[in-house]
Amino acid sequence: MIVYEAKAWTLLMILRIRGSVFPKGLRWAVPNAIFAALLHDLLRRFAPDHNSNGLPDFAEQMDGVEVMWSGYTFVLGFLVVFRNNQAYSRFWEGATLISQVRGEWFNAVSSLFAFASRKPEKAEKVLEFKQLLVRLASMMYCAALQQVCDTDADDSVEILDTEGIAPGHLEFLLEAHDQCEVLLQWVQQLIVESADGGVLDVPPPILSRAFQELSRGIVTLNNARKIKDIPFPFPYAQMLVCMLTVHWVVTPMLASLVVATWWWAAFMSFLVTGSFWCLMYIAIEIDQPFGADANDLPIKEMMRDYNRSLLSLLHSAAQKAPSFSSMPKSPMFVQSKEACLTFSARKRLMSYSDGALDRHSKRSLPSVFTAVPSMEVPRPSTPEESCAKPAIPEEGADCEKPGEDADSKPGDERIAIKTDQFSVPEENPPPSAQRPADSGVHKAGFPGRDQLATGATDVDATGMA
Repeated sequence: MIVYEAKAWTLLMILRIRGSVFPKGLRWAVPNAIFAALLHDLLRRFAPDHNSNGLPDFAEQMDGVEVMWSGYTFVLGFLVVFRNNQAYSRFWEGATLISQVRGEWFNAVSSLFAFASRKPEKAEKVLEFKQLLVRLASMMYCAALQQVCDTDADDSVEILDTEGIAPGHLEFLLEAHDQCEVLLQWVQQLIVESADGGVLDVPPPILSRAFQELSRGIVTLNNARKIKDIPFPFPYAQMLVCMLTVHWVVTPMLASLVVATWWWAAFMSFLVTGSFWCLMYIAIEIDQPFGADANDLPIKEMMRDYNRSLLSLLHSAAQKAPSFSSMPKSPMFVQSKEACLTFSARKRLMSYSDGALDRHSKRSLPSVFTAVPSMEVPRPSTPEESCAKPAIPEEGADCEKPGEDADSKPGDERIAIKTDQFSVPEENPPPSAQRPADSGVHKAGFPGRDQLATGATDVDATGMA
């Protein structure tokens, strides 16, 4: 695929040859222009009679032909536009479907990683499950791309290393009629065996979500395969090529009769013929979006990006949710409508986030074959350090200054958040007093802590599927 900036449409784009249809259109336009110029010169030299405009007398006998020819050109233009619309729809439908396959299968793998057991005695089994799952997922997406695209032997795509997989299974996979369906069956069988062995420690209704995403992916893949297997209808293609050929022959003849000068006859024949054939070649270029041509979808880059995403799931930082400290030093204000944050506080917060992001982005992803390295997420050492202390808001800012407690010092800077529905107590009760014994939020429908401990909460299984 040719990547370019849509905002930088300049004349330099005309000079680009790779992926352009101009060279193919010139093969028809240049001979047509030469034919029009030669025919114009022959008619002027060897015609017996000429009128006052320098045109042969028999040109007057063709009055009304231009009107009929304009109708033929209108029908031809309609067919060319229809062909381009169909090709454009097939191109974007193919790109959409193959992206949906990628999203469905990656989300299934990500969910299975989250469903893995946290028990220490299952750590080795969980690691083997994850390593095998990413390899099968990589091979399955590769087989899916090979089904929808035409690639040569030298245009093979990358997959994760198959080291560790039983050689007998790999030999069977190479000889299989549909490799993608075999790999899908292996993934589903792996999920069932892992659930029976305790590697996947989630209820069956939740685990069924992974099966649904895998099934939606294979159905979407079959919809994408129809673009490759079912071409544009043959009667349309035959009629269009026939009309273009007739147009290529008749256009220079009419141009040599109705145009007074040979250069204008050649130029107009060049423009009209070249435009029609260029539009025809555009439809041919984008009709099959899967392949290795310049205007096809970037299959290799899509596979490489999918492998990187699978490798990122194996990182230790991706397999554990980040921690968060919510122990404030000052009373916590509940936000109802808007928060007032000074410019210095926003700048300080953004600088801390950018710094943390830069430190993490410099670390490379681990190899899928080695042990996954651990990575500690930077966090404050104490709860007090996690509280941001921006500068005092500027004069005129729409903020409310919170009340100062007994421990406040001169110059202590706070963030004030407007509240219209809640009030802040004057004194801070201890954390133990703020949380009652029964912490169930019954108004919102969430079970309490005692209910979760005793297992008395009813769960709607259909809502999780």
